[in-house]
Amino acid sequence: MKRKLSLIAALALSAVCLTGCGIVTVVPIGEEASFTGQQEFDSSAESSGDWAAVAEEITGAATDLVEVLNGDGIGSNTVAVSGTASIVEFNTETPKYYLLITPEGYSGSEEFRIHAGGVYSGTAIRDAQTVKNFESFTNQTEWSQYAKALNEQADTQVVAPLALDESAAGKTVTFVGAAVQSGDTVTITPVSMTIE
Repeated sequence: MKRKLSLIAALALSAVCLTGCGIVTVVPIGEEASFTGQQEFDSSAESSGDWAAVAEEITGAATDLVEVLNGDGIGSNTVAVSGTASIVEFNTETPKYYLLITPEGYSGSEEFRIHAGGVYSGTAIRDAQTVKNFESFTNQTEWSQYAKALNEQADTQVVAPLALDESAAGKTVTFVGAAVQSGDTVTITPVSMTIE
């Protein structure tokens, strides 16, 4: 009987040990950093704090779009560009709104678009700046979130104040932004833009 009780006690002790019971600390949501020491990444705050410096850097590095096209072109690079163009239309037929433009002084066959609301895609602004680089972030996810947040700044700071509608067609746009090319389409994400 004594041996049986010892065996039951040993089994009970093993069961307790194997379940990993221990002291558990319940951390309120939003207060994790006070326990771990790690702050949650806030891409919106990061991009908002950097926006003025990013826009200034891209503006300072911008080359006239027509000069770029008549030179080495854009190719697979992200290039800071500036220019003046006629607006052909303000297209909202896709989720990625854009101004279809014709750059002054250029007669090539490419189609030119300026991001102008809706859904922004790509990393052109992030890739054209050096205020922050990949090593400034913890991982690829934060680096991607930063690109998205910079696009949101472009929409909030540059595009939204223009209150674009179909009346933009026929007007002249002056812009500075980051350009990328895919096939025969050049897309510019603006850091500054005026329409007259």
